Amino acid sequence: MKINTRPLLLLFVFIAFANSGCKKSTLIGNDLLPSSDDLNGIFTDTLTLKTKTVTEFPLKTSTNSKFLLGTIDDPVFGKSTASIYSQFQIGGQVDLGSPDSLFIDSLVLNLQYTGHYGNFDQPANISVFQLTQDINADSAYYSDRNFRHYLHAVGQKINFIPNFESPLYVGGDTIAPSLRIRLSDRLGQDLLNQSKGTNFASNAAFQSFFKGLLIETDSNITGKGIMYFNMTSSTSVSKLTVYYHKPDVDSLKYDFIIGTDCSVFNHYTHNYISTEIQTTLQSTSQSDSIVYVQSMSGLKTKITIPNLKNLGNILVNKAELEVTVPSWKIDPDSIFTSPSRMLCLLADSIGKNAIIPDQISSNLIYGGFKETAYLNGQKVYKYKFSLTEHIQDLVSGSVTDYGLFLLTYPSPEIADRIILAGGNRSDDLRMKINLIYTKLP
Repeated sequence: MKINTRPLLLLFVFIAFANSGCKKSTLIGNDLLPSSDDLNGIFTDTLTLKTKTVTEFPLKTSTNSKFLLGTIDDPVFGKSTASIYSQFQIGGQVDLGSPDSLFIDSLVLNLQYTGHYGNFDQPANISVFQLTQDINADSAYYSDRNFRHYLHAVGQKINFIPNFESPLYVGGDTIAPSLRIRLSDRLGQDLLNQSKGTNFASNAAFQSFFKGLLIETDSNITGKGIMYFNMTSSTSVSKLTVYYHKPDVDSLKYDFIIGTDCSVFNHYTHNYISTEIQTTLQSTSQSDSIVYVQSMSGLKTKITIPNLKNLGNILVNKAELEVTVPSWKIDPDSIFTSPSRMLCLLADSIGKNAIIPDQISSNLIYGGFKETAYLNGQKVYKYKFSLTEHIQDLVSGSVTDYGLFLLTYPSPEIADRIILAGGNRSDDLRMKINLIYTKLP
C-alpha cells in the first residue's frame, strides 16, 4: 500500500523552521502559497517544458451524454466529421394488428438538439442508412468503429440549416427543437409488416431484424458546424416513429425508442492534409512554440519536464500548470471558440490518457477553466491546473514519468479546438509551471 508522506514532511519542515525562528516569506510567488504554508517556499516558473502536438487515440463514445453530427472545414485543423450509429428498441411483443390491415403514412427519425459548435450559415446534406451488421448493446464502442450498411440511403435531408431554438408542433404536440428526417415508406411498411410476428416478439429479435441506423452528413460539402443531440436520456424525444392507418382508423403511430437496451455511439474522422497541423505533426523538433488540442478524438498536447529532478530533494508546496491562448489565436469571428474547460491528464506507458492524482484529490482545486486575462494590453485566455501531488510524486520517484497530456473536456462529446502557446518560447505567453517548493535536508 502506498503511504502518503506529504503530511509528515510538512510537519517536519514546519518544526524545523519554527525552531530556527523563520519569518514570513517575501519571495516572488508568495501569493500562490496557501495561508497555512508560510514556510519561506522558493518560487520558480523557469522549469523547461517540452511541448508537442500528438494525435489522440480513439476514444469511447458509446457512453456519451450527447452525440455529434456534422462537418467542419477549419482553416487550421482541416476537415472533421461526426456521424452517429444508433439502435432502437421495443418493449416486448408488438401487436399493431394484422399486417395486411396496416398502411404506412410516414416513417420519421426525430433527433433532439442539445447544442452545437461552430456556425450554420452553410446548408448541409444529411443521409440515413440502414445497418446490415449487428450491434451489441452491451459492448463499448470507440470513435474509429464503423459498421456495415446498405449503400442506398433510406432517408435524406437536403440543403438543411438547423434551428436550435424553435420548438416543433407534431400531431398536436409541442416537442423540443429537433432534427426530423423522413425515411423510406418501404422501410416503414416493412416494419409494420412485422406486427405480431417473431421479429416483434422481443427486443432481441427486433434488433436482430432491424439492426439500427447510421446518420451522417455529406463531407464533400463545406461545413462550419457540428450539431449535438440528446438521444439517450429519459427526457429525450429522440426516436423513430412510424405513422400509419387502418382501413377504419386514421392517425395511428408507434414509437421505436432509444432506450437502455440500445447502443448509440459516434464515429469521428479528421483530415489534416495541407494544413499547419500536418506540418506540426511531421515536425522533428523536440518542442514547439505553438501547440494544438482538438476534441472528437483529434489532437492533444504532450508535455514533458526533463529537468525536474535537478531540483533535488524537495517538498512541493504548490505546483500549477499555466497555459495561454495568444491573442492572435483567438478566433475573431467566434466560429471556432475556445473550450470552456480543459483537462491535464497523465500519459501512460503507451501514450493513452490516465487520471492525475490532483484531479481526484479532496485537498486541491484542480482547475482547468477558461479565464480571460490581458498581456501587454492584449486579450488572452488562460487555463490553470493544480499539479501539486503529481509533481511531488515525480520528484520523490514514486511514479514513472511518461509526461502529461492537455485535452479539451469532455473530449469525446464536444467539437471544439484550441491553439496554445507552447513551452519553447521566451515571452510572457510561454507555457509554464508555477512551482513553490521547500528544500529538504
